[in-house]
Amino acid sequence: MAKNNNADTTGYPGAAPMVRIDGSKIRQLRERNKLTQLYLSTVVGVTTDTISRWENRHYQSIKLENAEKLAQALEVPLEEIEQQETPEPQSRPSQVQPEPVDLLPRKRTGLIIIPAVLLFVVAAGILMYSMLATKPEKGVSAERILPLHVSPGQSFPVLIRVYLTGQPPVSLIIKELIPRGTQALVGLPSITSIDDKENSLKWIRRIDAEGSVYAYMCKAPPPDTGGNDRLVFSGTVTLKDAAGDRQTIEGADSLEIAPYHWADSNRDYMIDDEEILAVYDIYSDIEELPFDRDLIDSIWASEGYAWDPAGATFITVD
Repeated sequence: MAKNNNADTTGYPGAAPMVRIDGSKIRQLRERNKLTQLYLSTVVGVTTDTISRWENRHYQSIKLENAEKLAQALEVPLEEIEQQETPEPQSRPSQVQPEPVDLLPRKRTGLIIIPAVLLFVVAAGILMYSMLATKPEKGVSAERILPLHVSPGQSFPVLIRVYLTGQPPVSLIIKELIPRGTQALVGLPSITSIDDKENSLKWIRRIDAEGSVYAYMCKAPPPDTGGNDRLVFSGTVTLKDAAGDRQTIEGADSLEIAPYHWADSNRDYMIDDEEILAVYDIYSDIEELPFDRDLIDSIWASEGYAWDPAGATFITVD
């Protein structure tokens, strides 16, 4: 049976397509792009031990799906990491290399080399000190912004602002763990992947020195589900050249389930001028995200609102 270099199967019906990979090529591409095994493992969705085994050729074939994710992380076509059939090398007549001629007496050569080495060491030390003294501190930080509360079964916006310090444009992975019972509806920019089992969502993006904003709409659990009265969030940011370090997303990490609109921060069943201005200021970067601005404007223009638990909705009061 002829083999397919692009996709193979394990030999039984329904088997997942497999790809033969070149471990040494994967390691070479990763090191050339200054990527860590942690970065690759996060993109593909496997452990760092698995990435190490791939690079060391413990696994010569992997799932086509994982191979495509791996090629995407390495920023190359899939064919670049596939195992290529190479012809056996042809024997060549041996060539005798002439022994190098020592043009200088050994003692004189030693006298020349020692001062040169000392001079090189001193110059390298001065250069390194200069670089360390003037090199700006590099780093990444991230902050999550949440409302103080949300009504049962209602959706609300979540913002993650990422900042870079002394760092050129770089690829990163944002991983956000959302509470059990909640649902991520839509993201801006688009969410790269959503894992329903882990209850997580990820972005894989390239960020510049000015930073960027990542947002998504999250739906709270419906009423009478017997869940907790607080929703707890957590997340990390992984840079491709951060030597395996993951930065925790700081800022707000929880909100309360309560019968108030999420924009009504002081819980007086009204959205006053300060509250609507806060909405327009905080969420001005995500105007394309459907966070129900029409309802917020309607409540602000009315005398207030009431929460209808039976219909799980808000009613404006004229």
